[in-house]
Amino acid sequence: MVIETNSTPEEPQEPGGSRPPIAIIGALLAVVVIGIIVAVIALGGGGSSKKGGGNGGDTEPLHAGLKTDADQPTPEATIDLTRPTPTAIVDQNLTAVAPGDRFIISKFGVNAPLSYKVVGPDGQMPNPDGPDDVAYYNFSAWPGKGGAPGKGGNAVFAGHVDSGSKACKGGTKPPPCEAVLWDLNQLKVGDEIEIQLSGVSYKYSVTSNQPVSANNAPWDTIVGSTAQESITIITCGGDFNRDTHEYNNRQVVTASKKG
Repeated sequence: MVIETNSTPEEPQEPGGSRPPIAIIGALLAVVVIGIIVAVIALGGGGSSKKGGGNGGDTEPLHAGLKTDADQPTPEATIDLTRPTPTAIVDQNLTAVAPGDRFIISKFGVNAPLSYKVVGPDGQMPNPDGPDDVAYYNFSAWPGKGGAPGKGGNAVFAGHVDSGSKACKGGTKPPPCEAVLWDLNQLKVGDEIEIQLSGVSYKYSVTSNQPVSANNAPWDTIVGSTAQESITIITCGGDFNRDTHEYNNRQVVTASKKG
């Protein structure tokens, strides 16, 4: 793990723990950080998890490798890496989510609970709780990153594409199974994504949908705050390594607030 200086935290890294950090603010390779290194959501933490809370024992695969390149459509549109950023750095991140808050893609019947994750000084983006929730990421430790529906900036979310060890759909589908963001790569420009927070609905229109490398995508820009309120959703895709139980790509969808 690379550390920048004593004055800036490590770059944010995608959920996962053991995967190489992705350079965020002109840094390295991992997932997202400022000056920085973010661990791009492995959405799997090295591809497996320890039974018994990580205190030893057998490892359980977090991914099943159900998604293949054959499932990958032509990118709908590429991410606009030149989109305007805020003129002033303001912390627009949420401090919590509530039990009734939801992530909704009506086109695919997705109506998922939100979990709340904090990207700390180490730049690590923790994994979602399981195959059915979508994680919201608080980037307050990284000025100029993230955002929140209704507050502005670029709210960052992530969820699993499949599950190798946990049942899906509330325990009704045994593993291996298709997780909450299985159909994310099928979204088209103009499709709607809805976020519900404290009973208020925020709707967004998809502006891009493309696969990017887990290890060398421009994560600093992808999770950076935007002048126009937007959201970014990340899941896994690409080739699946049967030894590490990890995908080599991340599917990234961006969307701008409607109206």
